[in-house]
Order: sequence, then structure tokens, then C-alpha cells
Amino acid sequence: MATDTQTTGSLIYTLEDKPEPPAAALAAFQHILASIVGIVTPTLVIGGVLGLGEYVPYLIAMSLLVSGVATFIQCKTIGPVGSGLLSVQGTSFAFLGPILAAGFAVKNNGGTPEDMLAMIFGLCLAGCVVEIVLSQFIDKLGKIITPTVTGIVITVIGLSLVKVGFTDFAGGVGAGEDLGKPINLIMA
Repeated sequence: MATDTQTTGSLIYTLEDKPEPPAAALAAFQHILASIVGIVTPTLVIGGVLGLGEYVPYLIAMSLLVSGVATFIQCKTIGPVGSGLLSVQGTSFAFLGPILAAGFAVKNNGGTPEDMLAMIFGLCLAGCVVEIVLSQFIDKLGKIITPTVTGIVITVIGLSLVKVGFTDFAGGVGAGEDLGKPINLIMA
């Protein structure tokens, strides 16, 4: 543990320090909880909004599995693949709009939940290929994707989730007559 506060400021641990096992276990548990929320929430939003019902546990399991595999790949460096750093890979809220739009398009055309899932998985597969190609030009994309652009995109993502947040806050999509009742607001 770092003891020289003049060189480390208010840091408890520096880069090369190793915390004791209880402190490391507590930090690991906190990171797992924070990661699970970020990985599972988009899945719950997609499943709830599209009415996928019985498929939601499957979607949660798959998002956690893929996150684990992708994190493992990112931690190892095999040629140009992986950063060699502990970098938890998970889902993003950025794709919710297109995924929900595609799901509703399938649903409005009489598609079943299986059809919606097939569309979602196909879009994710095509999207990952696009991301892999774009990652080869990330240094050049920095001139186009400035902090202003990314800030606006993140703000729009947040604003697009306001309706979902307020609906869940008031009791959820299936609340019916109970939507907005005080018990739901207290629980939220």
C-alpha cells in the first residue's frame, strides 16, 4: 500500500500496488455489480419494450456470456486483437434506438418474438462487422468524431431513454390501471 502521500496525492493505491485480498475482493464485487447493471439494463429495456416476455432471461444470459467472452478476448493480446488490459466489454445504450425500431418493424408486420430476435441478432452481427472495419481507421475518424459530436450523441441517447425511465418509474409497461400509483412511485 502506498504510504508516501506527497508523491501520490490522495490515492490509496498506486499503479503497481496490490491491495490485500479482502480489499481486492470488495473492489471486485463492486465492479461486478456495476458491470452487471450496464450489461443487463439494455437487455431488459429491449425485452420489455418489444414484449419478448419468456425470452428475456435468455437475452440476459446471452448478454452476460458474450460480455465475459469479449472481456477475456480484450484482456489477452493475440496479434492485433485485444488490448492486454482488464477492460470489461458490455452492451451499450447507443444501439437501443435502431434495435427497437427494427423490432417494432418486424412486430408491426406480424412477426413473432422469434422473428424479432432473429432480426436483432442479425443486425448485431452486421453491426459488429462494420465496427471491426471502422476500428482500422479510428485515428482518421478522430477528425470527424470530435468531443462535441460524441457529447451530442450521448445526450440524445439519454433523452431517448427518458420515456422508458418514467414508464418504469411509474410501474412499467404492463402496469395498466396501476400506472403511476403511489406504491409504484415509492418502490421506484
